[in-house]
Amino acid sequence: MAVSAAWYFAYLFGMALRWSPSEVNISTSATTGATHASTGFIFTFPAIFLLATSSDYTLAGGAHLIDDPDTFRLAFIGIIASMFAGFLGVMYFIIFRRVWLVEDPLPMPGFEATLKMLDITCDVNTGAVEHAKESLKTIGFWTLVTMGFMFVMEYPLIKFQEGYISLMDWVAQTAHVGEFGLASIYSESILHQPSGIDPDTGASLGVTHYDPDGSMLNNALAHTYIGVAFTPTMFAIGWFMRSRVAFLVNLGTFVGWLYLVPMAVIMDFPVFDPAEGGRVAIGDYAEVNGPSMLQMIAFKRVVRQIAIGSIVGGGIWGLLKMWRTFAGIGGDIKSAMSGDVGQDYIPGKGWYEWPLKHIPLFMGLTFGVMVLIFWIGGFGLLPALIFATVLILTTFFLGAIAVRVMGETGIEPVSGTSFIVLLMLMGIFLTFDEALSLSTQEAVLLGLVGTTVFGSAISMSGTVVADYKNSLYIGNRPYHISKGNIIGVVPGAILGAGIAIFLSIQLANGTIDLKAPQANAFATFSIILAEGQGDYWLLGLGAALGVFVEMATGMGTSFGLGMYLDLPHTLPMLIGGVARDKWEEKKLDPEIELIKEEEGPVVAEKKRALILLSTFMVAAGLLTAEAFFGMESAIFAFLDTLELVANPTVWYWLRMSGFLGFNLLLGVMIYVMFKSAGIIGQDDGEADAAA
Repeated sequence: MAVSAAWYFAYLFGMALRWSPSEVNISTSATTGATHASTGFIFTFPAIFLLATSSDYTLAGGAHLIDDPDTFRLAFIGIIASMFAGFLGVMYFIIFRRVWLVEDPLPMPGFEATLKMLDITCDVNTGAVEHAKESLKTIGFWTLVTMGFMFVMEYPLIKFQEGYISLMDWVAQTAHVGEFGLASIYSESILHQPSGIDPDTGASLGVTHYDPDGSMLNNALAHTYIGVAFTPTMFAIGWFMRSRVAFLVNLGTFVGWLYLVPMAVIMDFPVFDPAEGGRVAIGDYAEVNGPSMLQMIAFKRVVRQIAIGSIVGGGIWGLLKMWRTFAGIGGDIKSAMSGDVGQDYIPGKGWYEWPLKHIPLFMGLTFGVMVLIFWIGGFGLLPALIFATVLILTTFFLGAIAVRVMGETGIEPVSGTSFIVLLMLMGIFLTFDEALSLSTQEAVLLGLVGTTVFGSAISMSGTVVADYKNSLYIGNRPYHISKGNIIGVVPGAILGAGIAIFLSIQLANGTIDLKAPQANAFATFSIILAEGQGDYWLLGLGAALGVFVEMATGMGTSFGLGMYLDLPHTLPMLIGGVARDKWEEKKLDPEIELIKEEEGPVVAEKKRALILLSTFMVAAGLLTAEAFFGMESAIFAFLDTLELVANPTVWYWLRMSGFLGFNLLLGVMIYVMFKSAGIIGQDDGEADAAA
């Protein structure tokens, strides 16, 4: 999951320069456009380099599916194509703005944090500095606390054995006696079911390993993985969701991890292994490699295929239920295409929304650019035409599904819908490879590069709809929000893709150690498709599940998303949702009832809103801190690969000094900005006079 801190920087600079909330909202739409334009390069593009060089993806005989890819050529195609696909993603979702934000508004958990930041900006801009001070104190305090928490949990602080580990991991690995220790239930920021430890090193075994003698066969929990990840972001998202939505997301996770995963392990389900050139029963991995994490194999190769089908099945059924609404939109589109400006054009002021008549122009322009770029890139004219057609259609239909999921859960299933596009593209290119004059390698490359472009397109659709949601409360025209996103696409695609490609090469070469779960999933899926070993009936089973849950609850896509995610990272979401409901029931509601009796319902409702907003500021601090820490971790992980200093001890202290210095410099910059804005260093009278 990609979480960006760019929007927070935009708010800080906007407050320091005393911009209006309207100006800040438009500027942040440019930053979100920039950060989401390269999403496909984060999720999909690294799979190309994994398939080309990683030892984890060798085929029978030691060969690789992709041989020495031309990085510059692929980057050129991907970046240019992603720019235009991003423009198209923004254009398409002008259509759905009225439906999902006005007529039948989606809740979009998490938008409250950005809305509160805009509220603080308004206070600063209008001179109500005291209110802004209190809000910023809350956000600042929880940002610092969370940064400290993340530092203890994740920063490689202590030298242990042959490397550096975090303080918490060091405590867990040293607090053991023989085969018993804290590391058995805690490792890598996850509190999990007892798994045992390595008696020599004290390191956690991570998950419960398969017992080949069958003594644990009847214990289903021995063949799954239960845990809670210490991730502030997911807790904050759960707080915004509340318990019902969080439970429906977790329901999918429960079905996947507590039923499907152990069932696949116990039934010894056969999965495709490219190194073996055929299907291998899951239990055989334990016989070949010793104790194995069979539940992880079952999750990645079985459950995630069912989850993808569930996302798509639930999403399509949800869209079909809204056919009357879409029929109305069709009338609006037809009217706009025929030259009728409708009510969106304001005489003397210009467009309220971006004109719908531009959509066919962008479709034609994008189609032409895609064909030209992929043809120049050496993939052939006919394959380029096919890809351009698939992109135009899937960005609209699958993008609609993805945005609806984001509106329900706060998380956009970019990778889940991207798997469907990969399945479509590779299905076409591998089936008709001779007619299209494509080799297997070219078909796989075209599928992965094409899916990269799609991922950036629907990610832009999601971010522009979220920005529209904020603009409704500020009073900005959607026209200006669209323009902000479009402007951000160009630098975002270039810079984001450049860094992602560099890290992808380092990841595949083994220079840096990143989990890259999406990239590894795409690499595995590509081999399965290329070798003709896909379990398409699993996709069908997932689609049926998604439709059933959509009919029962109206949130089939959210259920599928939960099944696609791992249990340790969805449980914090559920904990956050339940915590909010319990807090409101036990603390907030009784307090508001007392205020209502003493001061009346109007005052009580106002107090309720203010108290609830204060919790949103806490959640904003959690989100911001983890985003900041993730950004800094990426920077220093990159510096680690450069080997600037040969002596590990010297580099450790330089790295530590750089990390602390970077945060200190950041703090000083924020202090100077706030002081210049009058937020810090003035009493109320001086602040009002300055305003």
